[in-house]
Amino acid sequence: MAEEENLNILDKKPDPFSNNKNPWKLILASSSPRREKILKSIKLDFEIIEPSCTPEKYLKDPIDTVKHNSSAKAHFVYNHVIINNLNYKRAIVAGFDTIVYQSGRYYGKPGDKKEALFFLEMLSGKIHKVITGLTLINSATGKAVSGSQTTAVRFKKLERKLIEHYIEFENVLDKAGAYDILGTGIIFIEDIKGCFYNVAGLPVKKFIDLLGELGFTLF
Repeated sequence: MAEEENLNILDKKPDPFSNNKNPWKLILASSSPRREKILKSIKLDFEIIEPSCTPEKYLKDPIDTVKHNSSAKAHFVYNHVIINNLNYKRAIVAGFDTIVYQSGRYYGKPGDKKEALFFLEMLSGKIHKVITGLTLINSATGKAVSGSQTTAVRFKKLERKLIEHYIEFENVLDKAGAYDILGTGIIFIEDIKGCFYNVAGLPVKKFIDLLGELGFTLF
């Protein structure tokens, strides 16, 4: 009997959002399928609540921009959904914002395929920065922590026909810079310096570091 109890204990998986044996819930304040995919790949249990009425702003400094936007998204979900719902009294809300930045110009989500073509032609053969801001809020205390991650990406020289073909079969309108590193867009890339997952919108190490600032670890 004692052996069975020991086996049951060993079979229990640790809760990555437990502190002093109190369960926590992770709330992803984002509609990005790429962030969802990354969180699933590291076996996190989470729920998605999309922020609304949070238009993205572009400030003079790109790091200030992503921090502001990620904070706005996280705080919207916290203020309008979490704070008044007893089911989310013990939760961590995570908001993100990712931009592509080159030579003082922002390349956000293209408005149409024509703009997507322009973006990719401008990025062709050059280095650009992908910058992600992230904000985490402890719903029990209201404490918020923010940070950012920057990755330098060099594109190959892209032929116009390749760009046009890519735009036709890839959904580029929901992606900063009009490309997806977790999809076919990987073929555009010649070199990366920094966090690969940051280019997909969720810098894993920075995310884990900010969890630590709130007193949590994954395992």
